[in-house]
Amino acid sequence: MILDLRRLQQRLESNPPASIYVLIGEETFLVQEALHLLKHKSVDAAAIDFNCDVFDASETDAVVVKDAAEMLPMMSARRFVAYRGVDELKDKEWEHLYPLFENPVDSTTLVLTCEALDKRKKSYKRINEVAVIVECKRPYDNQVPDWIEYLAFRQGLKVVREASHLLKQFVGTNLTELNNELSKLKDYLGDRTSVEAKDVLQIVSQTRVDRIFDLTDAIGRRDRATALHSLANLLEHGQSEVGILAMITRHFRILGQLKEGQKDGLTGTRLSTKAGIPQFLLTQYLEQIRNWDEKKIEKTFGVLEDTDRALKSSGVPPHVWLENFVLKTCS
Repeated sequence: MILDLRRLQQRLESNPPASIYVLIGEETFLVQEALHLLKHKSVDAAAIDFNCDVFDASETDAVVVKDAAEMLPMMSARRFVAYRGVDELKDKEWEHLYPLFENPVDSTTLVLTCEALDKRKKSYKRINEVAVIVECKRPYDNQVPDWIEYLAFRQGLKVVREASHLLKQFVGTNLTELNNELSKLKDYLGDRTSVEAKDVLQIVSQTRVDRIFDLTDAIGRRDRATALHSLANLLEHGQSEVGILAMITRHFRILGQLKEGQKDGLTGTRLSTKAGIPQFLLTQYLEQIRNWDEKKIEKTFGVLEDTDRALKSSGVPPHVWLENFVLKTCS
């Protein structure tokens, strides 16, 4: 059986924990949430100290984990045993765990965690026969706004649309990092509960903000060399290609709004409000739009649409399309 975190939560609301779970995926936030849920569904809070063991595969032999899983619970109906990072185990070490798969201990919830397992190996086939598998994958790009809303709700916050967009672009799809940034925002806001764009710009790691703005600023100035260098830097630090393109698209929407606002005679706060940017960034953007007339901006949106389609459907490495966009746009 394969579940995600939400389906695991639903299952545990009406059913007792199973004997063996495997949490698979690179999203540490989801792994920790699942571990916390399974632990507290398995053992009463008052008895956790006597009935909870957590081991790391890099430090603890599998035979020790087997012995811990076979122990009887104390002052509780169940024990909880977690073995983290089992993708590091050698075939010989897995052999010590197979008796637990053949005869699961009814009074123990055994949870194995890993980023990935080789489906061709005997260990995966044995696990798949007896365990509940919980996928802890990074969310897809289009799922991130819903996750931001959920993580903010857990901390008593509400994130306005523009602020959510900035968080998504600066932080990406890593839920642990998104949750950490929202925690910092909560501390920063004090009694306020609404997160606005200016708050994100103020609090989110300045390194992240600088990297994104280095790229969009270079493109806005049509500085090809700097833009290509900034793009490479972003990709090297794990920023997704789709996220980078979305931030560039947002940048050109702002430039377009500023052009329209200037035609309507807007200045100062009224102009920055129309464009949806903080007042302190207005001067920087106004310097950039000198390089762009309406026809160039419209043409760039066409190139952005072509690049977006290519990123999602072409077999060519995504970074090539972004580099091609920079070369076309900054010519």
